[in-house]
This record gives sequence, C-alpha cells and structure tokens, in this order.
Amino acid sequence: MNLAGYLERTLPPSPEREEALALIRLGLSFQKHHKVGKRPGPLKAYLLKVTGRIESPVTFEKLLEELELEAVRRDMHGTTASPVEKVDRIWEIITYHHPRAGRQQLTFKTIRNHFTWCKLNLTQ
Repeated sequence: MNLAGYLERTLPPSPEREEALALIRLGLSFQKHHKVGKRPGPLKAYLLKVTGRIESPVTFEKLLEELELEAVRRDMHGTTASPVEKVDRIWEIITYHHPRAGRQQLTFKTIRNHFTWCKLNLTQ
C-alpha cells in the first residue's frame, strides 16, 4: 500500500485532503529521482579512464603527457582511436571531439577541474 492510497482511505473528503494528496504525489515523483545525481559526461568518463592508467602519484602533468600520447594515437590510427586531437601547452588548450557537440577546444583550467573530479572518484 502506498502513502497516497492510505491517506485517501483514512482522511475524510475535503479540499485540504486533496491538496495534501497532490503534495504527497508530487513528493513521491521526486523521491524516484532522489540520490540519482548527474551522470558524468563523455569527457569526464574518458578522463577517468585515462587517469586510471596513470601510475601514482597521479598528477596533472602526467595527465597531459597521457593526453599527448592519445593525440598521437589518434594521428596514427584515426579518429576512432582517441577523442583527443591536440594538446597545445603554449596556449594551454586541448582540442577534444565530443560525441554529440563535435570539436571543442577546452582550456587547461577546465581539464584541471575535471581531473580533480577524476582523482576524487578514482579513490572511491
């Protein structure tokens, strides 16, 4: 028996009962999504995979080296080998191919933020 059905049977008919039932039904629909959270996007998932291959200590410099290797892999084996096209250390930009949005240029600051998230989720 659910909570809304229980209240329908126990409370006398009134406008307050209908309002309470509407609020409870709304709360129950939100409860289904409680603690589901936002799933990581393709970039975070990819960086988590790459970060998992790095030997400890895991640093941003090692991540950049690994991403440079991924860019070389893409040049050698084609676009299916890696979504990373280029790592530009001078301009501090990484060119990444998002599956839906296409080619994106991301700053090192953005990659560093994702890297922090990856390090937190790598240890869990």
